[in-house]
Amino acid sequence: MRGIRITLTIDVDALGTRHRAGDQGTVEEVHTDGHLTVRMDNGRRNFPTHDEVTSEQP
Repeated sequence: MRGIRITLTIDVDALGTRHRAGDQGTVEEVHTDGHLTVRMDNGRRNFPTHDEVTSEQP
């Protein structure tokens, strides 16, 4: 899943920034607890879970 483009399906707050449903980014890391580290298109990181995103297969 690393390197896959994702779209948030819900609003997610992380590190003082709110990302809205529909915002997109690229998965940088996959964690065993079901969370992802995502570099959002605005350059900030977010930490949604697998069920809070949809992925775009290359």
